[in-house]
Amino acid sequence: MPALNGRPVTDLVWLQTSFIGDMILNTAAMELARHEWPAVRQSVITTPAGVTIYHDQPFIDRTFLFAKRKGSVWAALQSTAGAVRAWRDRLPAGSHAVILQAHKSFRSSLVSRMTGLPVVTYRETARIPFFGKREVTLVDRVMPFHETARIGMLLEPLGVTREKIVAARPRLVAPGGQSSITRSLSPESRATGTRIAIAPGSVWGTKRWLPERFARLGVELLARVPGARIVLTGSPDEAPLCEAIERKIGDRARVENLAGKTALKDLPALFSTFDLVITNDSSPAHYAAAVNVPTVEIFGATIPAFGFGPLASRHRVVEAGRLDCRPCSDHGPQVCPQGHFRCMKDIAVEQVLEAGLNLLS
Repeated sequence: MPALNGRPVTDLVWLQTSFIGDMILNTAAMELARHEWPAVRQSVITTPAGVTIYHDQPFIDRTFLFAKRKGSVWAALQSTAGAVRAWRDRLPAGSHAVILQAHKSFRSSLVSRMTGLPVVTYRETARIPFFGKREVTLVDRVMPFHETARIGMLLEPLGVTREKIVAARPRLVAPGGQSSITRSLSPESRATGTRIAIAPGSVWGTKRWLPERFARLGVELLARVPGARIVLTGSPDEAPLCEAIERKIGDRARVENLAGKTALKDLPALFSTFDLVITNDSSPAHYAAAVNVPTVEIFGATIPAFGFGPLASRHRVVEAGRLDCRPCSDHGPQVCPQGHFRCMKDIAVEQVLEAGLNLLS
Protein backbone atom coordinates (compact mmCIF):
# COMPACT_ATOMS: atom_id res chain seq x y z
CA MET A 1 0.00 0.00 0.00
CA PRO A 2 1.33 3.49 -0.80
CA ALA A 3 2.02 5.96 1.97
CA LEU A 4 2.22 9.74 2.03
CA ASN A 5 4.07 11.43 4.88
CA GLY A 6 4.03 8.15 6.80
CA ARG A 7 0.29 7.55 6.48
CA PRO A 8 -1.08 4.66 4.35
CA VAL A 9 -3.17 5.78 1.36
CA THR A 10 -6.25 3.79 0.35
CA ASP A 11 -7.69 6.08 -2.33
CA LEU A 12 -6.09 8.10 -5.12
CA VAL A 13 -8.21 10.88 -6.63
CA TRP A 14 -6.76 12.23 -9.88
CA LEU A 15 -7.70 15.76 -10.92
CA GLN A 16 -7.44 15.97 -14.70
CA THR A 17 -9.51 18.64 -16.44
CA SER A 18 -7.15 19.62 -19.26
CA PHE A 19 -7.29 18.75 -22.97
CA ILE A 20 -8.30 15.33 -24.29
CA GLY A 21 -4.69 14.50 -25.15
CA ASP A 22 -3.61 15.15 -21.56
CA MET A 23 -6.40 12.91 -20.30
CA ILE A 24 -5.14 10.08 -22.49
CA LEU A 25 -1.53 10.59 -21.40
CA ASN A 26 -2.66 10.48 -17.76
CA THR A 27 -3.71 6.84 -18.26
CA ALA A 28 -0.04 5.79 -18.11
CA ALA A 29 0.21 6.86 -14.46
CA MET A 30 -3.25 5.54 -13.65
CA GLU A 31 -2.43 2.08 -14.97
CA LEU A 32 0.97 2.14 -13.27
CA ALA A 33 -0.69 2.92 -9.92
CA ARG A 34 -3.14 0.05 -10.42
CA HIS A 35 -0.25 -2.30 -11.21
CA GLU A 36 1.73 -1.17 -8.16
CA TRP A 37 -1.21 -1.22 -5.73
CA PRO A 38 -4.11 -3.37 -7.02
CA ALA A 39 -6.15 -2.84 -3.84
CA VAL A 40 -5.97 0.97 -3.93
CA ARG A 41 -9.10 2.59 -5.32
CA GLN A 42 -8.64 5.19 -8.07
CA SER A 43 -11.06 7.98 -8.91
CA VAL A 44 -10.78 10.97 -11.22
CA ILE A 45 -12.26 14.47 -11.15
CA THR A 46 -12.68 15.41 -14.80
CA THR A 47 -14.74 17.10 -17.50
CA PRO A 48 -17.65 15.57 -19.45
CA ALA A 49 -15.17 14.47 -22.12
CA GLY A 50 -12.99 12.89 -19.43
CA VAL A 51 -15.94 11.01 -17.94
CA THR A 52 -16.46 9.42 -21.37
CA ILE A 53 -12.77 8.66 -21.89
CA TYR A 54 -12.28 7.03 -18.48
CA HIS A 55 -15.59 5.14 -18.45
CA ASP A 56 -15.03 1.36 -18.32
CA GLN A 57 -11.24 1.73 -18.10
CA PRO A 58 -10.03 -1.02 -15.73
CA PHE A 59 -7.78 1.27 -13.68
CA ILE A 60 -10.51 3.80 -12.77
CA ASP A 61 -13.19 2.92 -10.21
CA ARG A 62 -15.15 6.17 -10.09
CA THR A 63 -15.47 9.51 -11.90
CA PHE A 64 -16.51 12.89 -10.51
CA LEU A 65 -17.85 15.37 -13.07
CA PHE A 66 -16.48 18.90 -13.10
CA ALA A 67 -18.57 20.79 -15.68
CA LYS A 68 -16.24 23.78 -15.74
CA ARG A 69 -17.58 25.22 -19.00
CA LYS A 70 -21.30 24.91 -18.28
CA GLY A 71 -23.14 27.61 -16.33
CA SER A 72 -21.63 29.15 -13.21
CA VAL A 73 -18.03 28.15 -12.54
CA TRP A 74 -18.56 28.69 -8.81
CA ALA A 75 -21.60 26.39 -8.85
CA ALA A 76 -19.57 23.76 -10.70
CA LEU A 77 -16.76 24.03 -8.15
CA GLN A 78 -19.16 23.67 -5.24
CA SER A 79 -20.99 20.75 -6.83
CA THR A 80 -17.82 18.81 -7.64
CA ALA A 81 -16.08 19.45 -4.31
CA GLY A 82 -19.29 18.61 -2.46
CA ALA A 83 -19.61 15.29 -4.29
CA VAL A 84 -16.01 14.40 -3.41
CA ARG A 85 -16.50 15.34 0.25
CA ALA A 86 -19.70 13.27 0.45
CA TRP A 87 -17.88 10.30 -1.10
CA ARG A 88 -14.97 10.77 1.34
CA ASP A 89 -17.36 10.73 4.29
CA ARG A 90 -18.79 7.39 3.15
CA LEU A 91 -15.43 5.65 2.86
CA PRO A 92 -14.76 2.74 5.24
CA ALA A 93 -13.17 3.56 8.58
CA GLY A 94 -9.41 3.92 8.32
CA SER A 95 -9.49 5.08 4.69
CA HIS A 96 -7.20 7.89 3.57
CA ALA A 97 -7.72 9.63 0.23
CA VAL A 98 -5.25 11.91 -1.56
CA ILE A 99 -5.74 14.28 -4.51
CA LEU A 100 -3.21 13.97 -7.35
CA GLN A 101 -3.57 17.29 -9.16
CA ALA A 102 -2.27 16.79 -12.69
CA HIS A 103 -3.77 20.00 -14.08
CA LYS A 104 -2.12 23.13 -12.76
CA SER A 105 -4.85 25.70 -13.41
CA PHE A 106 -6.45 28.20 -11.02
CA ARG A 107 -9.79 26.36 -11.08
CA SER A 108 -8.18 22.96 -10.51
CA SER A 109 -6.29 24.32 -7.52
CA LEU A 110 -9.48 25.79 -6.13
CA VAL A 111 -11.48 22.57 -6.47
CA SER A 112 -8.56 20.68 -4.86
CA ARG A 113 -8.71 23.01 -1.87
CA MET A 114 -12.47 22.72 -1.58
CA THR A 115 -12.39 18.92 -1.31
CA GLY A 116 -10.52 19.16 1.99
CA LEU A 117 -8.18 16.32 1.00
CA PRO A 118 -4.36 16.30 1.07
CA VAL A 119 -2.89 17.19 -2.33
CA VAL A 120 0.13 16.11 -4.34
CA THR A 121 0.84 18.63 -7.09
CA TYR A 122 3.59 20.48 -8.93
CA ARG A 123 5.84 23.02 -7.30
CA GLU A 124 4.80 25.67 -9.84
CA THR A 125 1.13 25.08 -8.95
CA ALA A 126 1.88 26.00 -5.34
CA ARG A 127 2.26 29.63 -6.42
CA ILE A 128 -1.52 29.72 -6.65
CA PRO A 129 -2.51 31.03 -3.19
CA PHE A 130 -5.55 28.82 -2.60
CA PHE A 131 -3.69 26.01 -0.87
CA GLY A 132 -3.26 28.01 2.33
CA LYS A 133 -2.04 25.83 5.22
CA ARG A 134 -3.42 22.58 3.88
CA GLU A 135 -1.35 19.42 3.59
CA VAL A 136 0.37 19.78 0.20
CA THR A 137 3.21 17.66 -1.18
CA LEU A 138 5.11 19.27 -4.06
CA VAL A 139 6.96 17.58 -6.91
CA ASP A 140 9.05 19.03 -9.72
CA ARG A 141 7.58 19.05 -13.22
CA VAL A 142 10.79 17.91 -14.94
CA MET A 143 10.63 19.52 -18.37
CA PRO A 144 12.95 17.21 -20.37
CA PHE A 145 10.58 14.30 -19.67
CA HIS A 146 7.53 13.39 -21.72
CA GLU A 147 4.22 14.60 -20.31
CA THR A 148 3.34 11.01 -19.36
CA ALA A 149 6.33 10.97 -17.02
CA ARG A 150 5.65 14.47 -15.71
CA ILE A 151 2.16 13.35 -14.71
CA GLY A 152 3.59 10.14 -13.28
CA MET A 153 5.92 12.15 -11.03
CA LEU A 154 2.89 12.72 -8.80
CA LEU A 155 3.27 9.06 -7.78
CA GLU A 156 6.90 9.45 -6.72
CA PRO A 157 6.14 10.73 -3.17
CA LEU A 158 3.94 7.65 -2.75
CA GLY A 159 6.82 5.29 -3.45
CA VAL A 160 6.87 4.59 -7.20
CA THR A 161 10.37 4.67 -8.67
CA ARG A 162 11.27 7.17 -11.36
CA GLU A 163 12.43 4.32 -13.60
CA LYS A 164 8.92 2.84 -13.64
CA ILE A 165 7.34 6.27 -14.13
CA VAL A 166 9.47 7.05 -17.19
CA ALA A 167 8.80 3.62 -18.70
CA ALA A 168 4.98 3.82 -18.36
CA ARG A 169 2.91 4.28 -21.51
CA PRO A 170 -0.70 5.42 -22.00
CA ARG A 171 -3.33 2.76 -22.60
CA LEU A 172 -7.02 2.77 -23.41
CA VAL A 173 -9.07 -0.41 -23.46
CA ALA A 174 -11.75 -0.64 -26.15
CA PRO A 175 -15.16 -1.56 -24.72
CA GLY A 176 -16.13 -5.21 -24.95
CA GLY A 177 -17.95 -6.40 -28.04
CA GLN A 178 -18.22 -4.64 -31.37
CA SER A 179 -18.60 -0.89 -30.93
CA SER A 180 -21.04 1.19 -32.92
CA ILE A 181 -18.22 2.72 -34.93
CA THR A 182 -16.78 -0.62 -36.07
CA ARG A 183 -20.28 -1.82 -36.94
CA SER A 184 -20.76 1.27 -39.09
CA LEU A 185 -17.68 0.59 -41.23
CA SER A 186 -18.33 -0.72 -44.70
CA PRO A 187 -17.62 -4.43 -45.37
CA GLU A 188 -14.84 -3.38 -47.77
CA SER A 189 -13.26 -1.27 -45.04
CA ARG A 190 -13.35 -4.04 -42.46
CA ALA A 191 -11.80 -6.49 -44.92
CA THR A 192 -8.98 -4.28 -46.14
CA GLY A 193 -5.37 -5.20 -45.45
CA THR A 194 -4.01 -1.71 -44.77
CA ARG A 195 -6.01 1.05 -43.06
CA ILE A 196 -4.30 4.43 -42.86
CA ALA A 197 -5.78 7.16 -40.67
CA ILE A 198 -5.17 10.80 -41.54
CA ALA A 199 -6.04 13.28 -38.77
CA PRO A 200 -5.50 16.75 -40.28
CA GLY A 201 -6.99 18.90 -37.54
CA SER A 202 -5.97 20.68 -34.35
CA VAL A 203 -7.52 23.29 -32.10
CA TRP A 204 -4.44 25.45 -32.78
CA GLY A 205 -4.02 26.87 -36.29
CA THR A 206 -0.23 26.70 -36.46
CA LYS A 207 -0.29 23.02 -35.50
CA ARG A 208 -2.14 22.16 -38.72
CA TRP A 209 -0.15 21.02 -41.75
CA LEU A 210 -1.53 22.35 -45.03
CA PRO A 211 -4.80 20.65 -46.14
CA GLU A 212 -3.70 20.42 -49.78
CA ARG A 213 -0.59 18.53 -48.68
CA PHE A 214 -2.63 16.08 -46.65
CA ALA A 215 -4.69 15.52 -49.82
CA ARG A 216 -1.60 14.95 -51.97
CA LEU A 217 -0.28 12.61 -49.29
CA GLY A 218 -3.51 10.61 -49.47
CA VAL A 219 -3.23 10.32 -53.25
CA GLU A 220 0.37 9.12 -53.00
CA LEU A 221 -0.42 6.58 -50.28
CA LEU A 222 -3.25 5.07 -52.32
CA ALA A 223 -0.92 4.85 -55.32
CA ARG A 224 1.99 3.33 -53.39
CA VAL A 225 0.24 0.95 -50.98
CA PRO A 226 -1.79 -1.75 -52.78
CA GLY A 227 -5.25 -2.24 -51.32
CA ALA A 228 -4.87 0.62 -48.84
CA ARG A 229 -7.79 2.67 -47.58
CA ILE A 230 -7.62 6.18 -46.15
CA VAL A 231 -9.77 7.04 -43.12
CA LEU A 232 -10.10 10.74 -42.30
CA THR A 233 -10.75 11.39 -38.62
CA GLY A 234 -11.57 14.50 -36.65
CA SER A 235 -14.03 16.34 -34.44
CA PRO A 236 -17.34 17.79 -35.69
CA ASP A 237 -15.58 21.17 -36.04
CA GLU A 238 -13.02 19.52 -38.32
CA ALA A 239 -15.60 17.87 -40.59
CA PRO A 240 -15.44 20.64 -43.27
CA LEU A 241 -11.63 20.35 -43.34
CA CYS A 242 -11.83 16.58 -43.81
CA GLU A 243 -14.54 16.94 -46.46
CA ALA A 244 -12.30 19.28 -48.46
CA ILE A 245 -9.39 16.83 -48.22
CA GLU A 246 -11.66 13.93 -49.19
CA ARG A 247 -12.75 15.80 -52.34
CA LYS A 248 -9.16 16.57 -53.31
CA ILE A 249 -8.05 12.94 -52.90
CA GLY A 250 -10.90 12.00 -55.17
CA ASP A 251 -10.94 8.20 -54.88
CA ARG A 252 -14.20 7.92 -52.92
CA ALA A 253 -14.15 4.11 -53.12
CA ARG A 254 -10.96 4.00 -51.04
CA VAL A 255 -11.49 7.01 -48.75
CA GLU A 256 -13.78 7.15 -45.71
CA ASN A 257 -14.51 10.38 -43.89
CA LEU A 258 -15.45 9.73 -40.26
CA ALA A 259 -14.88 13.29 -39.02
CA GLY A 260 -17.76 14.34 -36.80
CA LYS A 261 -19.24 10.85 -36.95
CA THR A 262 -17.26 9.23 -34.13
CA ALA A 263 -18.07 9.32 -30.42
CA LEU A 264 -15.22 9.63 -27.91
CA LYS A 265 -16.15 6.27 -26.40
CA ASP A 266 -15.59 4.56 -29.76
CA LEU A 267 -12.17 6.02 -30.56
CA PRO A 268 -10.04 3.32 -28.86
CA ALA A 269 -11.87 0.67 -30.89
CA LEU A 270 -11.59 2.71 -34.08
CA PHE A 271 -7.89 3.48 -33.70
CA SER A 272 -7.12 -0.17 -32.98
CA THR A 273 -8.31 -0.97 -36.54
CA PHE A 274 -5.62 1.23 -38.11
CA ASP A 275 -2.25 0.09 -39.42
CA LEU A 276 -0.86 3.63 -39.47
CA VAL A 277 -1.90 7.02 -38.06
CA ILE A 278 -0.66 10.27 -39.61
CA THR A 279 -1.47 13.31 -37.50
CA ASN A 280 -0.45 16.76 -36.38
CA ASP A 281 0.71 17.43 -32.82
CA SER A 282 -2.75 16.69 -31.45
CA SER A 283 -4.80 14.12 -29.53
CA PRO A 284 -4.92 11.48 -32.35
CA ALA A 285 -1.21 10.88 -31.70
CA HIS A 286 -2.07 10.02 -28.10
CA TYR A 287 -4.99 7.78 -29.09
CA ALA A 288 -2.58 5.96 -31.39
CA ALA A 289 -0.11 5.58 -28.53
CA ALA A 290 -2.84 4.27 -26.22
CA VAL A 291 -3.55 1.37 -28.60
CA ASN A 292 0.07 1.19 -29.87
CA VAL A 293 -0.51 1.88 -33.57
CA PRO A 294 2.48 3.08 -35.69
CA THR A 295 2.37 6.88 -35.83
CA VAL A 296 3.73 9.72 -37.94
CA GLU A 297 3.43 12.99 -36.02
CA ILE A 298 3.93 16.31 -37.82
CA PHE A 299 5.23 19.23 -35.76
CA GLY A 300 4.95 22.87 -36.84
CA ALA A 301 4.90 25.70 -34.30
CA THR A 302 5.57 23.30 -31.41
CA ILE A 303 8.42 20.84 -30.88
CA PRO A 304 8.67 17.28 -29.49
CA ALA A 305 10.84 18.56 -26.63
CA PHE A 306 7.70 20.10 -25.10
CA GLY A 307 6.85 16.53 -24.07
CA PHE A 308 4.00 15.56 -26.38
CA GLY A 309 5.74 13.47 -29.02
CA PRO A 310 4.49 10.08 -30.24
CA LEU A 311 4.76 7.13 -27.85
CA ALA A 312 3.72 4.19 -30.02
CA SER A 313 6.50 1.61 -30.09
CA ARG A 314 7.00 2.41 -33.80
CA HIS A 315 6.81 6.08 -34.74
CA ARG A 316 8.36 8.88 -36.74
CA VAL A 317 8.48 12.63 -36.16
CA VAL A 318 8.42 14.97 -39.16
CA GLU A 319 9.34 18.62 -38.69
CA ALA A 320 10.92 21.52 -40.56
CA GLY A 321 14.60 22.30 -40.38
CA ARG A 322 15.94 24.80 -37.89
CA LEU A 323 13.99 28.06 -37.72
CA ASP A 324 14.88 30.88 -35.33
CA CYS A 325 11.18 31.57 -34.68
CA ARG A 326 10.30 27.99 -33.71
CA PRO A 327 8.81 27.17 -31.25
CA CYS A 328 6.74 30.33 -31.00
CA SER A 329 4.52 29.34 -28.03
CA ASP A 330 3.54 26.42 -25.82
CA HIS A 331 0.49 25.49 -27.90
CA GLY A 332 1.12 27.27 -31.19
CA PRO A 333 -0.94 30.39 -31.98
CA GLN A 334 -3.82 30.41 -34.45
CA VAL A 335 -1.81 32.42 -37.01
CA CYS A 336 1.95 32.52 -37.66
CA PRO A 337 3.33 35.60 -35.85
CA GLN A 338 5.95 36.04 -38.59
CA GLY A 339 3.46 35.73 -41.44
CA HIS A 340 5.42 33.09 -43.38
CA PHE A 341 4.30 29.84 -41.66
CA ARG A 342 7.53 28.17 -42.71
CA CYS A 343 7.37 25.66 -39.85
CA MET A 344 4.63 23.87 -41.82
CA LYS A 345 5.23 25.09 -45.37
CA ASP A 346 8.80 23.77 -45.28
CA ILE A 347 7.54 20.21 -44.65
CA ALA A 348 7.21 18.46 -48.01
CA VAL A 349 4.70 15.75 -48.85
CA GLU A 350 7.62 13.47 -49.67
CA GLN A 351 8.95 13.71 -46.10
CA VAL A 352 5.68 12.57 -44.56
CA LEU A 353 5.15 9.93 -47.25
CA GLU A 354 8.60 8.45 -46.67
CA ALA A 355 8.00 8.29 -42.91
CA GLY A 356 4.67 6.54 -43.39
CA LEU A 357 5.95 4.03 -45.94
CA ASN A 358 8.90 3.26 -43.68
CA LEU A 359 6.54 2.34 -40.85
CA LEU A 360 4.29 0.27 -43.11
CA SER A 361 7.26 -1.69 -44.42
